[in-house]
Amino acid sequence: MLNITDEQWVQYLQRNNVTENEEETIKKQQVIALLQATVISFQRKITSHNDVKREIECRLSAFGSYSLGGYIRGADIDLVLICPRTVKSSDFFRFLPELLKVQPMVRDIECIKKTAVPIIKCVIDSVSIDISFVRLKGNRIKENMDLLDDSILSGLDQVCVASLDGPRVNCFIKNQIKRQHVQIFKRCLQCIKYWATQRDIYNKPIGYLNGSSWTLLLLKTYMIENGKHENLSISHLMYAFFKTWADWPWQTPVILTDSIPGEHGTRLSYSDLTSFNNAVMAIVSPCYPVSNAAIYVTKSTLKIMTREFQRGLSILSARENSDAILTKLFNPINYFKRYNDFICVATSSTTSTSHEIWTRKMQFIIPQLLTLIETSPKIKIIQAMVHPLVVTNHYRTEQERLALQNGVPPQAARDIGTIGDLNPGTINIIYHFIGIQLKETHTFIDLSEEVKTFYAILESKRNRHDEDVKWSINALKKIEVARMMGIDTTTNK
Repeated sequence: MLNITDEQWVQYLQRNNVTENEEETIKKQQVIALLQATVISFQRKITSHNDVKREIECRLSAFGSYSLGGYIRGADIDLVLICPRTVKSSDFFRFLPELLKVQPMVRDIECIKKTAVPIIKCVIDSVSIDISFVRLKGNRIKENMDLLDDSILSGLDQVCVASLDGPRVNCFIKNQIKRQHVQIFKRCLQCIKYWATQRDIYNKPIGYLNGSSWTLLLLKTYMIENGKHENLSISHLMYAFFKTWADWPWQTPVILTDSIPGEHGTRLSYSDLTSFNNAVMAIVSPCYPVSNAAIYVTKSTLKIMTREFQRGLSILSARENSDAILTKLFNPINYFKRYNDFICVATSSTTSTSHEIWTRKMQFIIPQLLTLIETSPKIKIIQAMVHPLVVTNHYRTEQERLALQNGVPPQAARDIGTIGDLNPGTINIIYHFIGIQLKETHTFIDLSEEVKTFYAILESKRNRHDEDVKWSINALKKIEVARMMGIDTTTNK
């Protein structure tokens, strides 16, 4: 059995600045207090503006990793503002940002409305905050409101139902964990989030899992082990986590409830969930209406995650000292040891608006290229880097600009730009790198059809405001990618 004490796990996280110190914990509490005070002002504003006769009371609640205590340093805080029917979504997006703007510690306020769960984003004293909104059907919010009671969803629009899902799942998770295991679960969640971040598999849009999905996998592990063992430790649960998912047959869905909840208290079987028909990795969320918590996973990203589960299990099974095991487990991935060849997808634009929009869009579109390529029988493994290289280049000539738009690495583009008339300008480029391993080395692979199809997908996402956006897709060797990223592959281990 793995011989690492709970204290050794905690000390490793502290030494590597994974968990925050007491000062940072207090700062987060102060940020929440400031937001609670702002909500009181928000209530008064609504009462005055809408000429409401009775007093309005809203509830601001944390959910996600902050609420569970399993967050790591630098993590966002997810909050939901639950309001009575007298408060409209338009009130939320109008008055709350106005009140936040007058706070000297608040910056970078952004309203994101065109999404499944609309939010207000902001940064308060360097802490990133996401606030979602729910408008209940009643005129008052009950003090003992049970978010897990499905009747709370009755009469709500789809946006509010979606916005309640995170808080409802959060309540479900808390209800499953025994009081004596809360600290162990929290520490394991911190370990798993740090491990997934270090191994570059912590990103939902690009085909991996987000914090909520990783939490559900840990919860399933806990539920299995808690049924067998009364006394749990961090080592026990961490080993069981890697063992469970390294061996899991992924044609079998991950279900956390005795039966799948349906509408009006009905119970469903997995075969009833038609939205899961093409799921590569099925993690059924525990609250009605259920969804797949691993919706963007592709065959190639599942293969990467399975490989990482197996790697973790192998490391925790080794007979080494605790420091060596922990160092190996959390060692960051090195793409340049794993891959010699890369595909580079470069998205260029000349306006800041296009750049911001396509920085967000591309992470959702890149998995479609992976899906096209992974079907090739010559491909052994394919892996997109989670974090793109985002740069702003100042070009001197038209030739240099065209070279940059065509995906030529910046240094080579500068060399090309030495010829031609001066016509300086600025271009923003997002580089997504995808590592490829072939089953046989020194083999040629023709991906022209897949690339052509992907270009068509990109063009279909363009709108009339995207005239300045261009794409290029090129093959690069690892030394070229490393040079673009400023990494010395001769010393990087």
